[in-house]
Amino acid sequence: MNGSDKNGEGKKVNEIKTFPVPFSLDEIKTDISINTNSPSKPSKEQIINQAIQFHLKGNIPEASKCYQYCINQGFNDHRIFSNYGVILIDLGKLKEAELSTRKAIELKHDYADAHCNLGTILRDLGKSQDAFDSYLKVMEINSTHSNLYTLFTILLRDSDPSKLNQSQLNKILNILLDKNDLPHQELFKVFNFLYRNEIISNLEKLDSDFPEIELLINDKVIINAFKKIIFKDPKLEKILTKVRKSICHRIATNIETINYSELQFIIALGEQCFLNEYIYSLTKEENISIDIIINKCRNGDVNEINISILSCYFPLYKLLDQIPSLKSFNSSNQSLKELIELQITEPIKEIKLSQNIKKLGSINDDVSQKVKSQYEENPYPRWRYGNLSKKVKFNQAINNDIKPNSINNIIGNGQLKVLVAGCGTGRHILDTQKYKNAQITAIDLSLSSLSYAQRKINELGINNVELIQMDILEIDLLEERFDIIESSGVLHHMNDPIKGLQALLGVLNNNGFLRLGLYSELARQGVIKTREFITKHNIEATEENIRKFRQYVLSENIQEVNTIKSFGDFYTTSTFRDLCFHTQEHRFSINQLQETLKSNELEFLGFLLPKPVKSLYKKYFPEDKKQTNLQNWSKFEEKHPNTFRGMYQFWVSKTEN
Repeated sequence: MNGSDKNGEGKKVNEIKTFPVPFSLDEIKTDISINTNSPSKPSKEQIINQAIQFHLKGNIPEASKCYQYCINQGFNDHRIFSNYGVILIDLGKLKEAELSTRKAIELKHDYADAHCNLGTILRDLGKSQDAFDSYLKVMEINSTHSNLYTLFTILLRDSDPSKLNQSQLNKILNILLDKNDLPHQELFKVFNFLYRNEIISNLEKLDSDFPEIELLINDKVIINAFKKIIFKDPKLEKILTKVRKSICHRIATNIETINYSELQFIIALGEQCFLNEYIYSLTKEENISIDIIINKCRNGDVNEINISILSCYFPLYKLLDQIPSLKSFNSSNQSLKELIELQITEPIKEIKLSQNIKKLGSINDDVSQKVKSQYEENPYPRWRYGNLSKKVKFNQAINNDIKPNSINNIIGNGQLKVLVAGCGTGRHILDTQKYKNAQITAIDLSLSSLSYAQRKINELGINNVELIQMDILEIDLLEERFDIIESSGVLHHMNDPIKGLQALLGVLNNNGFLRLGLYSELARQGVIKTREFITKHNIEATEENIRKFRQYVLSENIQEVNTIKSFGDFYTTSTFRDLCFHTQEHRFSINQLQETLKSNELEFLGFLLPKPVKSLYKKYFPEDKKQTNLQNWSKFEEKHPNTFRGMYQFWVSKTEN
């Protein structure tokens, strides 16, 4: 919503978009009284401003009445139609929202917020190219629009790339990959569509035609993708594994010199391997070549080429004991400087930060100790870039997740206390930055994960978070109570998830809210088969074994676990270990969820799901207006077993007595 449209500034539409709308538009009456402080008849501007104020304060019924009154009076003001369109979006009346929003654009052609909202409407209507065009229009008007890049990434993630204009697609991909405040992984699908064949074709020619590498190096999009996106494609992995082996052999045996273009490619490959945590398989021949190169470095031959190829096999900071001069190596090559920052400087920062992480209690539970050990070895998940969420009131944030249900609770006017129970490496903390006036406490078992999180928090300038190493089972040692607790993907890795849940409920305020993420039994059938295969063959969770097992899967020799390749978590060491080798995993059915919530006196508020899924559910169960009937959701999951492939993500609150 916009009360001021100067240069596209002011409060944006998406700031209002999350307010609950507890009524049908059909119920709005035409007999509207407009109140102002003025004793005389209110002016047009006063009426519009009052509508905007109602909207800003979350009084949607009164705001809607005012907007309708303005429209009936013939007030042709772009703000009226744009803001009314936002309310229609929230009601799911997308056709009407489109008409209202187009009217706003007709009245003010350069109104960036309206074009942005129109793009979202068109996206939800399945008109991907039209949505893409609307976002491009926003870029023309205001290239720094606060929501633009996030909306582009969502569109590119959910759309069929073949149905979008290829030239425009490439242009936007270039812009998005150049930014360092986005979770770039969302862009892999469209990047893979545009560049996969080109990369494979050029790399297959390397043995016979080395200049082909220049075609890749000179393409900024490709190099940026190597550095920022984990490649999740079996064929790309196979060709990159083969090329890495070939280059390593050439460098170890001094067969021929490595030119500048090849060096730049090796550096980019080193960043890709660091991102995927060296998940690619390696051969005995490669181990011999690596030892030769390390010995060269120990004997004083520390150069850009040797450093770069070693970075494709190890994070460089782990070689400092063998090659101490790595720490002081200087280069004029900007790409190599960035590689050293990524693989030496940043990990050393984390080691230093770990010394000041607060610790509470002890970790005595046997399963907790094993889980801690796993995440010390493989902090999860590793991430490089992200964006801070826009600040909103806590109920707005929750309502945005649980639509079409809504809450109207107010948690005082003081500071909001938020607990992230199992924060891992801190990516979840970014999401909690959306809460206005919040103080965040984030706990985890793993010191390595917390140190990673602290470094990222420092880089992003976040100053409202305290990190603590502790076990959820000892959460009462915090001696605090919280308004909001978020624990996603954590309880199902505990020895007794219900015991963990009850520990969290013990520190949740009576009017507080809890967001949980738990594995679905039905959605993880492919994972279950893989875990059973691993157990049957006694495959221990070492990095070497994980690589070997993945190699078997990629070779397609094990048909019963072949589907595991379709999981994004297959493509990095920490995520694959978490997916298939985790020391403890519980899974739930929706019926079990319902029983657990009932026995712990919790009210189910809604799942976090994409809008198309909730729209499909509405077709099955139109009578469930709030979409909170878990028995219905159980039937829905049976028909669509991949709905909760990631997890059941949902909000609950304590049942009022």
